[in-house]
Amino acid sequence: MSRVVQGQSAASGAPGASGPPPSLAVEVQAGSAATPREAGLFETARAVLWSFFGVRGRREHERDAVRLNPLYVILMGIALAAAFVLGLVALVRFVVS
Repeated sequence: MSRVVQGQSAASGAPGASGPPPSLAVEVQAGSAATPREAGLFETARAVLWSFFGVRGRREHERDAVRLNPLYVILMGIALAAAFVLGLVALVRFVVS
C-alpha cells in the first residue's frame, strides 16, 4: 500500500496558495523507512565500475543517487583508476620482458 505525501507551503492559509505542484509529490511506501539504507563497499565499487564502462540503467542510477555517499564514490573512483593504471603498467612490463 502506498500513499502520496505532498508538503504544505508556509503560507498554506493564504488565498491562492495551493502547496507544491503535483510533480513534487513524494510517494512513500507503507512500512518502509524514511531514509534508505546506505550502500556498502561492494555496491559503491559496482556503481563506479559501471560508470567506467559507461552503461547504467535509469532505475539503478536513481537508486544509487540516493544511497551512495559522494565522498566514497570519489575515493573508490580514484582507487579503481589507480588499480587500472597499475594493472596496465604490470601487463606491459610482463609482455615486454
